[in-house]
Amino acid sequence: MVRPSVSALGALLVAGLAACDKNAGSVSCGIDAFTGPLVVKESFGKGAALRTVPEGMPTRLPIRLVAGPAWRGTVAGDSTGGWLVTVQGAVSKQARVGYGVLVVDYHNTALGVLAFDGQTIRGAAALGRLAIGDTVVPLLGVRLDPAAIQNARCPIFPDSLR
Repeated sequence: MVRPSVSALGALLVAGLAACDKNAGSVSCGIDAFTGPLVVKESFGKGAALRTVPEGMPTRLPIRLVAGPAWRGTVAGDSTGGWLVTVQGAVSKQARVGYGVLVVDYHNTALGVLAFDGQTIRGAAALGRLAIGDTVVPLLGVRLDPAAIQNARCPIFPDSLR
């Protein structure tokens, strides 16, 4: 298991605090911006990975860059029978994405997509693709309780982006 350095964790925490909604104004929102994505990644090792796309594809989903901005995304079928989720709007050239994770609740409702930097999760099934700017990366998926990754004051996947 690779353990992040203390300085890397500190940098992520600062980035998470910067990602907080100005109206929420709480340190807990910054901490949630950091810990929510960690819970999503850990869920792959706990058997929560999706092997197939859920039924009832939505037309829009929020997409959140880990500890960064969120965008509205459109959803369509792709040529492999999976989902193609595409960011709508301008994306900074500094946005680095290695893979996306579709987060689904226990009722099979798609909540949104988290875009991660780095290498994809080994052994996880690709459910489709995530397109952010000029970058197209694999879309993986997990099923979990939304309360484990966000709170009502500072949601990772804002309803306003649906």
